[in-house]
Amino acid sequence: MVIPKPIIGLNTKGCSYANNQEGCFICGYLKGHYVPEKMYQQFLQDAKQYVNSNELVLSSNGSFFDPKEIPRDVQKKMLEHLISLGVKQIKIETRPEYINRAALKKLLNSVSAKNIIVGLGFDTYTDDIRDLCLNKGYTRKQYDNATKVLNEMNISFESRIIVKPPFLTESEAIDEALISVNHAFSSGSSVVSLEPIAVQDFTLQDFLTKNGFYRVPWLWSAVHIVKQTHQRGKIIIGGDAFIPLPKETSHNCNNCTCYVRKEIDKFNETQDIELLDNLDCDCIREWKKDLEKKEISLYDRIAFQMRECES
Repeated sequence: MVIPKPIIGLNTKGCSYANNQEGCFICGYLKGHYVPEKMYQQFLQDAKQYVNSNELVLSSNGSFFDPKEIPRDVQKKMLEHLISLGVKQIKIETRPEYINRAALKKLLNSVSAKNIIVGLGFDTYTDDIRDLCLNKGYTRKQYDNATKVLNEMNISFESRIIVKPPFLTESEAIDEALISVNHAFSSGSSVVSLEPIAVQDFTLQDFLTKNGFYRVPWLWSAVHIVKQTHQRGKIIIGGDAFIPLPKETSHNCNNCTCYVRKEIDKFNETQDIELLDNLDCDCIREWKKDLEKKEISLYDRIAFQMRECES
């Protein structure tokens, strides 16, 4: 079993993109109640239990470096305080457009780059898929610009890759993830995290699932992606820890899902690819049949499925 990393959940107003725009199609985050002073006091209280921790995650349910979610002076105070407590590495998450060279340079005047790990949204390589299937609101160029800045400043970063955006077939999802993983490693990612989509209320995949147009990705697909790319660097399979809790997560058949997840957890900790090489179950045949399914063009497919769902 994977031991979860220490985490402080920050009571921010939530993702600005979700609050001010229509938000990502696949995200189940809801707006938060935000009082800056209370948020910082809550942070100070929670931080007391993590003195001398090797690693700590600061979760804002959005982007830590977005000044609309967390003012820059508060960002700085939080990081400085954790370092004063002896926390060695602090992991934050952000959308790529909030990687600001000037702001980071100012931050690094008081916080060492070695103390920060940035979890960076990349999601998928192809801009049309990111736009039409995920509605992420940023481009690959923005991700590339962000990684360039982080590399120049020697700030370690990890990239998140979505497995099976809505509307894609299982085979298309694998192909897109393979391209995405390789690009993330080529961009300098220290770790790539595969995130098989789950079904949460009020999301596009929830809507499509109810109408018979979507199935969460097979665990076999995530395993296949890792087996094809693990030589590039550290890669892990996530997708089993969501807030709010999902209705359905990535799975195989009832006979092997729990066992495969346990082996994935072991692989995430050890990076021993033999753990995944030795996996087997009769449902692999069903997964392979799923890979053979053909579809009309993505644009026509999206139009057809949405029209059918709304009729």
